[in-house]
Amino acid sequence: MFEGVRRWCWLAGVGAVLVVAGFLLWPRADTEPLARQYRDVSACLLTDSAGIAAADVQPVWAGMQDASLQTLGQVRYAEIAGEQDIANGRTFVNTLVLGKCLVIVGAGKLPVETIAAVARESPQQRFVIVSSGGPALTPGTGNLSLISASGPDASRAAVSSAVAGVLSGS
Repeated sequence: MFEGVRRWCWLAGVGAVLVVAGFLLWPRADTEPLARQYRDVSACLLTDSAGIAAADVQPVWAGMQDASLQTLGQVRYAEIAGEQDIANGRTFVNTLVLGKCLVIVGAGKLPVETIAAVARESPQQRFVIVSSGGPALTPGTGNLSLISASGPDASRAAVSSAVAGVLSGS
C-alpha cells in the first residue's frame, strides 16, 4: 500500500518540477531579442596605430557607439598600420570609402590630416574630423565637418550627435 503512495508522490513531484521548469524556460512574448538588429548603414572611425586606446580617440569612439545605439547603425574602426604618414593613411581612408561608410570620422593628428587631404578627392563621401587644437583646420569642402575637441564629454556628445544625424538621414 505504501509502495503505491510513494510512487504516486514521486510521479507528482517530477511532474510538478517539469511544469515549473517549463514555465520558467518557455520564451515569453515580452522579452527582447538577445542580439540587436542593426540597419545596413555604417559610420567608420580612422585612427593611427594606437587605435581606440588613445586618450583623444576614446571619447570619439564612445560617441560613435552612442550614435549606434540611438540609430541602430553600425560603427567600426580602422587603424593606420605601417608607416604613420599621410601617404599610407590615404590607403586606409580609401578602403573605408570603398567599404560604403556613410561617414568617416578622424581623430588624432595623422587621421585628421589624412582626411583633410582626401576629402577634396572624394566629394560624395562625408567626413568628420575631431581636432584638439594645433593649427586651425578649416574644412574647405562641403563634405567635411570639424568638431573641436573641447573635452572628453563635449567631444563624445558632439560626435554622437554628428554621427547619429548622418546615420538617421540615410
